[in-house]
Amino acid sequence: MSLSAPTPRVAVRGWLRRARPGLGTLVDIGVPTGCDAALEAAFDAIALVHRLMSVQEPGSDLSRVHAADVGEPVPVHAWTAEVLGLCMDLHARSEGLFDVACGSGRWALQPGPQLGDPSMLLRLDTGTRLDVGGIAKGWAVDQALRAAQAAGALAVWVNAGGDLRVHGATVPVRLRDEREGGTHTWLQLSDGAIATSDFTPGAHSELSGTLRAAHVSVAAPECVWADALTKVLAQLGDAQHPMALALLQAHGAQAWVHAR
Repeated sequence: MSLSAPTPRVAVRGWLRRARPGLGTLVDIGVPTGCDAALEAAFDAIALVHRLMSVQEPGSDLSRVHAADVGEPVPVHAWTAEVLGLCMDLHARSEGLFDVACGSGRWALQPGPQLGDPSMLLRLDTGTRLDVGGIAKGWAVDQALRAAQAAGALAVWVNAGGDLRVHGATVPVRLRDEREGGTHTWLQLSDGAIATSDFTPGAHSELSGTLRAAHVSVAAPECVWADALTKVLAQLGDAQHPMALALLQAHGAQAWVHAR
């Protein structure tokens, strides 16, 4: 998924746009001209999520718990704890379809021993390996947008490899064909989020569960849910499935299952 030139919905003189690597992809952020501090704040939020939650980072919260003994509590950052709490919630509501452990074993998130202490993450089985890549990218997009707003940007978009959120602008979204190449105009997004996951043969994304739909998009007010729900929908294979309808309604979302 890619985007064309956005149209501001607030008065701006032009766009300041930069793209940098992060979260295992290329992150594209745009803010009004002159909002340099907002742009840097957004990229700082992306970088922090990557440092905390990437399994490729040796010092990340997840890497540290993987290196710890089974049952050993490992303190984690408040952002990591929040994302893991969302993972636990969605795991329960999706009857296990959304599983950041990918069936590798059990894990737990516990409050700190004292009020105000960081939460503790621990593995309960030797083989447990956690990967929050199916939700953390969308969550990072939300945090980046909020950081840009807090730094004064009245309009902003953040696009992290197809996880897109927009505020104060209308963005033409183009859908990319990962197998054949090229893009085609699909929709216009204003003040919301959309995520697309392509699990077709040869695509970059993989799914640990049972694949029933190869290419799914979800639009929602927040990118964290647009991102996470694509993984559930891909396994259900039907946007009209009762579970899909319940989850989409709970998050004010809508879904598309693209033709193969």
